[in-house]
Amino acid sequence: MSLTYGKVKTGIPGLDSITSGGFRQGRTLVLTGDPGSGKTTFGLQFLHSGAKDFDEPGVYVSLAQNLDEIKNDCKSFGLDLQNMIQKDKLLMMDARMFKVNDESVEKDDSLYRGEQMPFEHLTRLILKCIKRIGAKRLVIDSVSVLMIQYEDKFYLRQGLQGLIQALENSGVTTLLISESPNDQKPPMEWYAASGIIHLQYNRKQDTMERSIQIIKMRGVKHSEQIHPISFGNDGLQILRPRLMI
Repeated sequence: MSLTYGKVKTGIPGLDSITSGGFRQGRTLVLTGDPGSGKTTFGLQFLHSGAKDFDEPGVYVSLAQNLDEIKNDCKSFGLDLQNMIQKDKLLMMDARMFKVNDESVEKDDSLYRGEQMPFEHLTRLILKCIKRIGAKRLVIDSVSVLMIQYEDKFYLRQGLQGLIQALENSGVTTLLISESPNDQKPPMEWYAASGIIHLQYNRKQDTMERSIQIIKMRGVKHSEQIHPISFGNDGLQILRPRLMI
């Protein structure tokens, strides 16, 4: 007996063709990369396209950046996030743990209530957001902010696995954005997630170039090549690899 599962079209030009038609529905993937590689734009384009083109509402959770700044930045890539918000197709949640005042930066306990395991409270908040708009897609930007709070690896693994299990039980297709590891040891989220997408931002002679590589995607046949990425007025798109001569 063959097992079948749904596919989620990403809406990012060129990406579905290298992932056999899209992501596996209801699974959690890690989107990792260096600063400037396009992680946030990638995640928001995934949400915006889902809401606009496929009638799949989405939730964006920011753990690092002001939401107004994100909305303004995305306008240059043709992503009208506010329009999707007004149509109840997109919900954006500011879950940052620090608040910035005119004179200082302070820890904000109002969201997490000083909990020792913020994974638990954050999971409950996200599930409420998913239920509120019937979300099918989710982006958490970035999970690295949560994980650096844990000194005990056991509690870190428990919190992360609990979050992923709860999200997959809810049926949403999730992108966990994380920073590229500084050493050769893969971060814990790489083992827990069903897939790993790596965005790179490297110097090529006198220019900087962005690229993408699918490192892992369980149950999905995918390209193993490194593909260039281009950014334009319509967002990012995946290009064919250059031929080596």
